Amino acid sequence: MTLSERPAKVREPARAAVVADVAGRARAAAARERARVYGGVVLLGAALLLIWEYPIGLVIERRYVSKPSEVAVRLADLAFGGGLWNHITTTMGEAGLGYLIGVAVGLVAALLLVAVPLLDEITGPFLAAFYSIPKIALAPMFIMWFGLGALPKVLLAALMVFLVVLVNTIAGIRGISPGLIEVSRVLGARGPRLVRAVVLPGAAPAVLASVRLTFSRAMVGAILGEFIAATQGLGFLIVRSSRQFETATMFAGIVVVAVLVLIVNGVIRLLEAWLVPWSKAEVHG
Repeated sequence: MTLSERPAKVREPARAAVVADVAGRARAAAARERARVYGGVVLLGAALLLIWEYPIGLVIERRYVSKPSEVAVRLADLAFGGGLWNHITTTMGEAGLGYLIGVAVGLVAALLLVAVPLLDEITGPFLAAFYSIPKIALAPMFIMWFGLGALPKVLLAALMVFLVVLVNTIAGIRGISPGLIEVSRVLGARGPRLVRAVVLPGAAPAVLASVRLTFSRAMVGAILGEFIAATQGLGFLIVRSSRQFETATMFAGIVVVAVLVLIVNGVIRLLEAWLVPWSKAEVHG
């Protein structure tokens, strides 16, 4: 009896065994690849820290670059009695509020411009010109217009987020197949229903990718404002320590900013993977 003539019940266990073996090999290969990547990250990070700790002092004056060990000690001092948590709360509050405002306004503005092409044509040159302005040039004006409180930092953070979300949302919506939209209209999807059932899911990968990566821009906006005029916040901590040549404190503030951005981006990435697991969109701007 040939293999093709054997009963299906006899061939089924063999097929299952082959599938399980292939799946196991794929998982093992993926695990080895992850181990190589993580190992490379650890080795590169350790090498950079060792270079910073020892030989870099031979090239650059040590008081200008400090050491990882000194930064770690200073970070612990700040965390356990140096007011670090107040600085973190202030900056995260400004950046978080600005981030939410920028995302919301960017999404609404993008939907409006796509829905009204004439408005898109009229505002396009102005948005392009505004997009080209270095945002750091706007920080002093925002401080002058809105005072020394949290408002100018929130608005700067919102502005940094708004433009990127706007551009990527429009690109995501325009990337939806026109045929899909026409078929949906034929089937009765119009107005808010069309937006909810077709437009938003279709643009979701580009939108969520921009939402994930723009929190770092919100932090930049808030910290820019704190650089210019503030009495609290991570930006204030960094610029004050740099003026006083407290290099270890300055690097400690920078490390905290980087860690906070990585944590928030990681949380948003998890939400993105859960909401749109097929997303592979790239962010522009």
